[in-house]
Parts: sequence; structure tokens; C-alpha cells
Amino acid sequence: MIKWYLNNWWKVMAQPIYFYTKLKEESWQEKPLTFLLISSWILAFLMAAAIFIIQYLPIGTTLVEGIRGFKFILILPVLLTLAFVFFLITFFILGGALALGLGIGFYLVGWVLHYIYLFLGGRGYLGRMIQSVYYSSAVVLAGIFPVIFSILTRYGALDFSLFRVGYNLIYALTLLYVYGLWAVAGRKVYQVSRGRAFLGALVPIIFLLLFGYLFDKMFLFKLEPWITPLK
Repeated sequence: MIKWYLNNWWKVMAQPIYFYTKLKEESWQEKPLTFLLISSWILAFLMAAAIFIIQYLPIGTTLVEGIRGFKFILILPVLLTLAFVFFLITFFILGGALALGLGIGFYLVGWVLHYIYLFLGGRGYLGRMIQSVYYSSAVVLAGIFPVIFSILTRYGALDFSLFRVGYNLIYALTLLYVYGLWAVAGRKVYQVSRGRAFLGALVPIIFLLLFGYLFDKMFLFKLEPWITPLK
């Protein structure tokens, strides 16, 4: 399964035209959904690891402050068990939320693109478009970069303004790449011209750009107390 996922992830990211040209029609509830779920859980694992490093580790350090030698050895199994449990809880919560959110989000993108390309004169099937869009979820692993930026910010290697710039840059580049993926998928599935393929894919991208702008202005700054160094 891991080999299958990595092989397809590499093809989507490095050879998207070849991937969508060779992609055979299949039920979107099977391999395409599995691909999206694996992407979601990988990102959830990375985010849980970042939360553990940024939040749980400093809290744990304060709890054992002043404890040394044999006493520390005695409580070490308890500490490791607690750390593992808190990590798993965080991982499962994030994994479930990402799997549900990304599953619904990419489905809606496929649904919207289906009717847009029909309006533009294409001929294709909704299930085929959702299949293609679910494979485009490979781009969500770009989330590893904001995760790394948050850890660097927490330990003073970046200040929050640079984190914000880095986050927005990665978000913009991810949208640019997935825009190309959706255009390629639309052209292959609906047999429309290249111009119409890019025109159709532009609709959800505009919405996601607006969402990114609002998130940056209204919510991103709320992360600052959580990822900046402790005072």
C-alpha cells in the first residue's frame, strides 16, 4: 500500500499529464478515496508531531523540572506512556478532521468542476471527475512546510512575520499547482480545449484564494501565541 501510494504521489506531482492520460476509470470510493485518506493521515501525523514538539514537550519539561537521578528513572515509564497517549489522541482527532474535511472539500471541487465543464461544452462523468480530483489531494503534503515553519518559529529560528510570509507563499504555490492538476484532469475527462480547461479550473481556485485571504486576515494571527517562543 505504501509503495502504491508513493508511486502514484510521485506521478501526480512530477508527471501529472502522463498520470491523468494513463489513469483508467475506477470507482472514486475505492483507490482514489484511499489515496486521499492516506494523504490526510500523513499530514495529520506531521501536524500532531509539531503540536507535540511545540506544546506538549515544553509542558512536560516543566513537570519534571528539578527531578534527577533515580527518581527520574522511576517516573520515566509514566512520562513516556502519557506522551504516547497525548500524541495518539491528537493524531486521531486531527486525522479524523482532515479526512472528513478534505474528503468533503475535494468532492465538492469535483462536483463544481463537473458542471462547469458541462457548461463549457464538455462531455464526461461526475464519478470520473471526482476520481481525478481525489488524486490531486497529493498536494496537501505541501502542508509539511508550514509545519516545519511553525517549529522553527517556536524555537526562535523564525519570527512570526516570516512564518506568515512562508505560510502564504506555500499556500499560493500549492493553489497554483493544483490549478494545473485540475485543468489537466478537466481536459482529459471532458475533452475540452486547453483554454476551456484552465478557465473551468479557475472557478474553485478563485474561491480558495478568497478563503486563504480571509484566513490570513482573520485567523492566522491567532496562532502567534501558540507558536512563538515562551516568554
